[in-house]
Amino acid sequence: MDCWASLEHQLKYKKNIDNEKMIVSELKRCSDEIASTDLNLQTIRDMITQI
Repeated sequence: MDCWASLEHQLKYKKNIDNEKMIVSELKRCSDEIASTDLNLQTIRDMITQI
């Protein structure tokens, strides 16, 4: 979470960042992966608690 906040802060408040569009795209991809992993972990938790 700290790493994410730091990167986002730099994108919002620093100017002239090289490859800004690519960085934003990669952050979105990471976000999607984290969301997918979170759903998978919730499913595993639900499977365990139903036993």
